[in-house]
Formats: sequence, C-alpha cells, structure tokens
Amino acid sequence: MKKLAWIACLIYLLNGFGHIIIGSVLEPMVHAYQVDYSAGGQLIMNQFLGFLVGVLIAPVIVNSLGRRMTIFVALFCFALSQFVLSFLPDWNVLLITTPIGGAGLGIAETVVAALIIGYFKEKKAAVLVLAEVFFGVGALVIPTVSAIFIMNGIWNISFTFVAVIITVTMFLWLFLSFGDADSFLKKQPRAALQDIKSPERKRYPRKGIPVIAIGALFFFFYVGTEMTFPNYLPTILRKTTDLGESALAISITVFWGAMTIGRLSMAVIIDKIGYRNLLIICCIGQFGSITGFALSTSATMSFISIFFAGLLMGGIFSIGLLLVNEEAQGLEENTTSILVALGGLGGAFLPKVAGVFIDRFPIAVTLWGLVVCSLVLVILMNMIFYFKKRAKNHSLVHSS
Repeated sequence: MKKLAWIACLIYLLNGFGHIIIGSVLEPMVHAYQVDYSAGGQLIMNQFLGFLVGVLIAPVIVNSLGRRMTIFVALFCFALSQFVLSFLPDWNVLLITTPIGGAGLGIAETVVAALIIGYFKEKKAAVLVLAEVFFGVGALVIPTVSAIFIMNGIWNISFTFVAVIITVTMFLWLFLSFGDADSFLKKQPRAALQDIKSPERKRYPRKGIPVIAIGALFFFFYVGTEMTFPNYLPTILRKTTDLGESALAISITVFWGAMTIGRLSMAVIIDKIGYRNLLIICCIGQFGSITGFALSTSATMSFISIFFAGLLMGGIFSIGLLLVNEEAQGLEENTTSILVALGGLGGAFLPKVAGVFIDRFPIAVTLWGLVVCSLVLVILMNMIFYFKKRAKNHSLVHSS
C-alpha cells in the first residue's frame, strides 16, 4: 500500500511539472521561434484543451484497459510530448503535440485521484492531500530547474529533464508489484456476461445527484479562483503598491509556497479533526484572507493576506473530491472526471474574465470580484453539506 501511495505522489509531482513547464520557458521559447506572446498563449491553451479531453475520456479508457494500463498510456503521451518539445521542431508540430501531453496529464490526474479515493479507504484523505503536496512541489521546483537551463542557454533541456523522469516513472508503474492492489489496477471482469439479470452499469443515486451537481459548480469556482488569484497578483500589486518588479514576482512564490506548507500541515491534522471540519476552516479562511487582501492598504498586509490565502486554499481541492465522491461509491472515475473537468473550465474562464475586468475597470472591481468568488465557495460548501445531510436522512428513513 505504501509503495502505491508513493508512486501516486510521484505521478502528481509530474503533473505539477506538466502544468507549469511551458510557462516556465515561454520567454526564451517565443524568442527562439520568433512568435508573439499570443502564439505562446495558444500553445498553453492547446495543452489545456488536451487536458480537458483527457479528463473526460479517462473513465472510458479505464473501463477498456484497466487502471494500470490507462495510467501507463497517460504517462506515455505526456513523455512523448516532452521529448518532441525538447527537439525544437516546427511550431505547428508543437501545436499538435501539446494537446497529446495535456491529454496524458488529464487522464493521469483523474485516474490517480479516483484510484486513491477508491482503494485507500480510511487513509484516502491523508494520501490525497499528500499527493496534492507533491503537485505543489512540482509546480514550485520546475521553474527553478528551467531557470538554471535558461541561464546556460539550453532552455529546451527543461523538457528533456521532465521527459526522462516521466519515462522512469512509467516503467516503475508498469513493472512494480503493488501486492493486493494489483487486482484493483487490472481491468475488471464484466459480471453482466455471467448474470444477465443483474445490470452491470452503475448509476448515481437520485438523492446524490444534487451533491454532484453543486460539487461540480464548487470546483468551477475553486479552480477558477486558484488560477486567477496568484496569476494576477503581480498585476494587482503593481496597481495598488509601489513595489519593484522582483517583489511583485515574489508574490506568486509566496502564494504557492504557502499552499505547499498548507497541504503538508493538512496531511498531518486531517485525521485529527476530520476532513469536513477542515473544509469549513479552509473555505471560510480563504474568504477572510482574500477579503483582507482586497481591503489591504499596505504591501505588508497584502503579503500576509496572500500567505494565508495560499495556506488555507491548499486542501480545498482534495477534500472537495473526497466529500463529493462519498455520494458516488463505485463511480469514482466518472465523478472525479466531472469535477476535474468543471474545475478546468473554471481555470480557463475566470482568469479570462479577470483579464477583461483589469483592462476595462478600476482594479477594485477585480479585487471584489475575487472576494465574491471566494464567498460563492462558502455558500456552495454549505449547500453540499445540506444536500449530503438530506440524502443521509433519506437513506435512514428507507432503511428503517
């Protein structure tokens, strides 16, 4: 079980690499290819579109190949894209290749999250939060690694570095034995062929559908806020403070560093207070922190608010996955796919809206827009708890 947990964390680390790697080398890349930043943005968008497709098709591939082979295929697609990028082919080839890597990222993230939720039972919360820690570490480490290669004039080797680690992980995943978990990772037999009277296809319980639907909306706003808040921090601070360029850039590091610390802390305390109570603390805390950032009148107060926002947002994604999946036993891949897909849409849509707001309105409009999004998360969290309680009461009435 420990071996499976650690390799799941390693795959999440790679996903952290994958989400940040193009952005880390975008500056030298656009100069090398003599394209504009719009073209660079298109490359990132193509990877995101591939990610979204991967998330949506992951349950179908799992049903066809089983979990072990599905994750192997996902890692292969990711590794292939990184190797191609490292050889600096024609720009049009990159535009075709990045969606393949994005699809691998989407499949891996969805299937590994569902695997943790479905297999680890009472330890699933701690393992999923730990995996999120590794994702954050990957997102923090790869810009530093890329910076070293950029300084030495070999920025494209950043992709080779990632591709080699993916390849090693891919073969570890394929050939290592995970003991009792091996049967869980294989393609599951279709019982329906043996017993025609018992339908094989599982459906969501009627009382659980509101939780899934509200949970999907919750993920839309959470991932959208998580992508918007840190990415626009330098822009917001430039308009609200007199900080220099280096201090503005540090604001993003403060956020992601705090998020990594938060995830590490949550992995320790989650078993002590329960993940429901932890989600309440995180959601209310992020609302208070972002509100404090909007009200801040000094750079010091802004950085304190940024730190606490990152610290408290660190566990929302994984805890939200756990809570919503409780209403869909045996459908973890499908539910995780829906939630991650809606999160991805939020991560693409809300930053776009924020950019329009920054261009057209005073910065206060964007700031209070972020506060509204963080408040919506608190409201949706309460709605999830309400419908979960109603579904539980309904089940108790019928069982008695």
